[in-house]
Amino acid sequence: MKNIVLYTRVSTDDQADHGFSLPYQKEILYRYCQAKEYNILKHFQEDYSAKTFDRPDWNMLLKYCRANRKQVDQILFTKWDRFSRNTGEAYQVIDLLRRIGIKVNAIEQPLDLDQPDNKIMLAVYLAVPEVENDKISIRTTEGSRKANKGGCWTSTAPIGYKNQRTEQGKASLIPSEKAHLVREAFEMMTTGRPADQVRKTMYKKGLKISRSRFHVLIRNKVYIGKVKVPAYKDEDEFYAEGLHQGIVSEVLFNKVQDILNKRKRKTKKWSAKDENLPLRGHIICSRCGRPLTGSKSKGKMGVYYHYYHCRNGCKERLRAKDAHDMFDRLLKQVTIDESISELYCDAAKEKLGANQRVRTGKMNKIREEITALKETIEKAEDSLFEGRLDPNTFDRSKARYIKRIADLEFEYSELKNLKKGYMKQIQGALEFLEKLDKLYYKANWEGKQEILSSIFDKKLIFEKNKCRTLEPDPFFESIGLKTSDLENKKTGQTLDLSTLSCPVTQGGFEPPTLRAEI
Repeated sequence: MKNIVLYTRVSTDDQADHGFSLPYQKEILYRYCQAKEYNILKHFQEDYSAKTFDRPDWNMLLKYCRANRKQVDQILFTKWDRFSRNTGEAYQVIDLLRRIGIKVNAIEQPLDLDQPDNKIMLAVYLAVPEVENDKISIRTTEGSRKANKGGCWTSTAPIGYKNQRTEQGKASLIPSEKAHLVREAFEMMTTGRPADQVRKTMYKKGLKISRSRFHVLIRNKVYIGKVKVPAYKDEDEFYAEGLHQGIVSEVLFNKVQDILNKRKRKTKKWSAKDENLPLRGHIICSRCGRPLTGSKSKGKMGVYYHYYHCRNGCKERLRAKDAHDMFDRLLKQVTIDESISELYCDAAKEKLGANQRVRTGKMNKIREEITALKETIEKAEDSLFEGRLDPNTFDRSKARYIKRIADLEFEYSELKNLKKGYMKQIQGALEFLEKLDKLYYKANWEGKQEILSSIFDKKLIFEKNKCRTLEPDPFFESIGLKTSDLENKKTGQTLDLSTLSCPVTQGGFEPPTLRAEI
């Protein structure tokens, strides 16, 4: 005797269609199982669309089947469109159930999926409802857009209106009991009061609306009798004359828009370049986190001194000379000498292979390991189907193997796409690091900005004679340079760079991103 799990489903559109109701589906499924002498283990039913398998009761069904896979033989439903209206996902779910030994079938459209020819009919049964859904969606969109062009309102009424049909039966709007509050809100906006202050005043009068919705309200052209026609295919979005009457006049609406547009915050640009403040915009306040600006101050002797300071009212103030000295120490600490460059080049040759023969050998070994891992996964699947391996162990092992395969395939593609002049690119990167401090010192303001932007992707923070960034940098970790090493350097101890490991640049050269705490 077969053990069966029943599944019945309707969507909102199916409710009114006779022959799709849940009681009808349940009745004929029970009759079918009784005639076939099948044992019904459980019945799942839901009111949800079949466009996706992310359905509450279907997920409960899958959970039940996984937990009782040795007892469940088959899942039955009335028709294939009750199972799914998404062909691609349907095939994936059928295959998933097949792997744990459970079949699926429709009693009114039965198929033996072990027979290859029946798979053609399965494609038809699954594709027809999906195509039907697509057609309905297109007709709905085009119909709604056509109605909008004619001035009809086809969605839920906005605040201040309520849905109503005209004498001709067309969908439209009429003012609601809150229409006068909306009009008063627009009139109050013309007095120059802030939008949120107007909203709070109107909220007390009965216009219960959130801040975000209020900003949408005072920008919505529906209140001057317009209907938005969304963009579709090659047609742009536009507004049509609505069948409804406006709550506010067009003159009042435009006056409010002019006020709102003048209040738009303009992005404040940095002032003219200052050769004495190259770090402006690259340092943030240690108290509020906002970028520091810079300015000069005239001393008692008539000499100007430059400072970096916060614009947010904080007391953050840093002498430009002190900041530049700390930054100079950072550049010197990350600058490498010629002997280290040679060491890096040797390590790069050893890692990537000095010639094509070595790279080819590495690529072959990678492909062999990938093949072996895929065979291991196939054997594990066989063990799972035969019950010699539990699903949790299988899932963990498979995830580990797939990650390893992905890493190997990435390494393989890197070796395969490696340019012939890769050593020149690596040498170029190392020369940049050899001359980093000198390049910065000799550069003009624009050059310093380019160097700063290329080596830092986080803002700097200067505090208590220290320069730090928001988080540690993987570059320093890759060469073995730690925060403690930099601190030792600052106190005068010697840092032996010959003990550091080698970061290797693959592909085109880009100046490395450098961040550190000093």
